[in-house]
Amino acid sequence: MNRIKFKIKSIVSVLVTCIFLATNIPLAFAERQIIEADGYYIVGDGPAEDPNVARERARADAKRAASESAGVYVETVSQMNNYKLTQDEIRTISAAVLQIKNEIITIEAFDASLKQYHCHITAIVDNSNVNAVANPKDREKFNEVVRRNKELEKENKRLNAEINSLKKEYKTASESERKKIAVEVKRNEEQFTKVQWYEQGLEYYNKDDYKNAIKYYQKALELDSNYAAPINGLGWVYHNMGEHDKAIQYFNKVLVLEPEYASAWNGLAYASNYKGNFKEAVEYCRKAINFDASYAAPWNNLGYAYDKLGDYYSAIDCYAKAIALDPKDSAPWSNMGNTYDKIGNFNKAVECYQKALALNPDYANAWGNLGYAYSHLKKFDDAIAAFSNAVKFDSKLATAWNGLGYVYNYKGDYKKAADACGKAVKLDPKYANAWNGLGYAYGGLGNFQKSYEAYKKAVEFEPNVEMYRKNLETAQKRVKK
Repeated sequence: MNRIKFKIKSIVSVLVTCIFLATNIPLAFAERQIIEADGYYIVGDGPAEDPNVARERARADAKRAASESAGVYVETVSQMNNYKLTQDEIRTISAAVLQIKNEIITIEAFDASLKQYHCHITAIVDNSNVNAVANPKDREKFNEVVRRNKELEKENKRLNAEINSLKKEYKTASESERKKIAVEVKRNEEQFTKVQWYEQGLEYYNKDDYKNAIKYYQKALELDSNYAAPINGLGWVYHNMGEHDKAIQYFNKVLVLEPEYASAWNGLAYASNYKGNFKEAVEYCRKAINFDASYAAPWNNLGYAYDKLGDYYSAIDCYAKAIALDPKDSAPWSNMGNTYDKIGNFNKAVECYQKALALNPDYANAWGNLGYAYSHLKKFDDAIAAFSNAVKFDSKLATAWNGLGYVYNYKGDYKKAADACGKAVKLDPKYANAWNGLGYAYGGLGNFQKSYEAYKKAVEFEPNVEMYRKNLETAQKRVKK
């Protein structure tokens, strides 16, 4: 194994050796790559520095070097699979798929005062992991991490440039000036440390490890309770955990600190949509868009809010803008299909769902919605195929089981209809429409007692639906006979 040797050229040395190992086949066809990377940091040529922070600086540089090498591999895989990734996306994917197997930090003394911290990392990148992360099921979440990583890269560069400048100034400074520089070095170390904690939390968030994400975000906040980025991070963690009230608290705290933080406004919009506060969601989405015109997610959220408010054509316009900003996201295509379905344009709805599925073939909700659109068009065989794909990718999707039940009832296959509707009500015991479908299926099978009981459940959960009440009355007469 050949190693590239470097000379020390600067006070903060980002001197790295990145080597692809353990393969005699071309990089483009390798299933797994072993990466070695080295990072260095020198102390003793300026003001006193915390040894623990110096170690972490060397480690951070080695890790970044390993991630850059992983990026070469990720880019090759992406080109083979025609993923068309941006450089920002490649950097995010590289950090997510890099598995550090070993790291060794040593101290190399050049003289009595000058020392070099050296971190050597051995890591693995697996092709299967690249494919999974490059095609995220939650595109909006992935985009959020990409945006935050881009901010982190700028902040790390700023902190490195600042420590370099301070150490350079120290060499020619007076004694009183050196005391001030020492204070600034300490401040830089604290900022560096909190950023590293936040970065670690973001990595865990990207991997859906919310417990560790919370842990590291809180570590960052122990050093700076007004650090907006990890507060915003906690908001998104709790949003993804379904704790929307807690998420709202964190997003509001961010906006007290930084009123133009677009991600937090979008977080509030998400939470408001989930809670059914659609007018508030519109307001928050507009804030997010105003502060960041290139941000796709709030356009999708705005479309959802307008749809729920009955402003369907505004919703469609918003989804179109979300798609223009991020053509790879399947969610706005599926949402647009839902809106077209509501206004009765079923052919257009089918087209939208198909575009969503071209981007994300295992998108269960889009398959289910496509099934309903086909049902409205009386294309029942296509509907069955779509609903079957929906439950294949998500066996707990009650709406898709209900759709299957509806189609089988229409085709007169009451046994299959009863089975499908039965699964729907087992998953969602208060699903009135599925109880109604189950009642129809039992009636078709001649089991009028069970039919009556199912219709009774439908009326219990939605007493104002006239069809359910009429079906119950008919079933009751059959039972009395």
